[in-house]
Amino acid sequence: MPQTFTRIAVLGLGLIGGSVLQALTRGGYPVTGFDPDPAESGAARGAGYDLARTPAEAVAEADLVVLAMPLPQLGESLAAIAPTVRPGTIVTDVGTLKVPVLAGVRSTLPGARFVGGHPLAGTEQSGFLASDPMLFRDAPWALALEDDTDLEAWLALAVLWCDLGAKPVPTTAEEQDAAIARVIGLPHVLAEALALTGLHGGELGLSLAAGSYMSGSRVARTRPDLVATWCDGNPALVAALDDAIAWLQSSRDSLAAGRSIMPLARAGHRARIEWEHRAFAPVDLPADAATLREHGRCGGWITAVLEPNGPTRAPLRLLGMRPIQAGALDDVFATGAAVGGV
Repeated sequence: MPQTFTRIAVLGLGLIGGSVLQALTRGGYPVTGFDPDPAESGAARGAGYDLARTPAEAVAEADLVVLAMPLPQLGESLAAIAPTVRPGTIVTDVGTLKVPVLAGVRSTLPGARFVGGHPLAGTEQSGFLASDPMLFRDAPWALALEDDTDLEAWLALAVLWCDLGAKPVPTTAEEQDAAIARVIGLPHVLAEALALTGLHGGELGLSLAAGSYMSGSRVARTRPDLVATWCDGNPALVAALDDAIAWLQSSRDSLAAGRSIMPLARAGHRARIEWEHRAFAPVDLPADAATLREHGRCGGWITAVLEPNGPTRAPLRLLGMRPIQAGALDDVFATGAAVGGV
């Protein structure tokens, strides 16, 4: 069976790191936290959680280190713990972008067994006081499986995050970042643009703003520095913006020419409804990196890692779920692409 953890260190106690700390503690795992911000550490300590005085102290006895600080703080944090992290320690993170974290850990902690991670469970709120031990229930959790990733470390994290109620999705850093550009980066950019467009319409429009404006611009309430870390340095976001701009330009041209935006409305409506009503089926998977990555590409996730019954040398098995018709939205995209001219 994959490794179990005897001491876990969580570095960074904002919304996600604080939720990890609380969820692991509630699950009975021995956890130590650290955050350099007195407000965050004070809130966590006031709630009764065990905190270290320094990041080095937090990781000294840890066999799992969870990096939960904002991306701009990653380099400094890695340098602070590098002398203390023991060789073979499993290290993971919870950041939105995986490629820059992978590069940073490889260069600073070459002896660690790193598995990039990203729980897709955030809200527009931030800070420890917004954290929630139930935040990860039924949430996708991207778990990067590179060619050089230690499979045992990956499996140990899959077990851990399943235990918190999450749905580990096997992927790679590059593929995760490309996907995230369209479902996190782009929605935030569009929300900021919508908030500004509404503002420029004047006070009357803002007084009349209701559900559509509030829903569409909701994530514009997120801290700007966080939005920048989720978008900056991700080249895949450029392509996602190009697609969105093409569809917006097509709609603008149709309206200017006295035509309808009905083709775009139909395509977008169908895309959303199809996404909401995807059907899934259970699958049984071997503990094989290539098979797991393909499972993730098809939209699948892991539900359990099973130990063979009895005195047997049979390999581990993983249970998961996968869309019944992976790729069924391709014709929807083709319709939308024709409308947008992409």
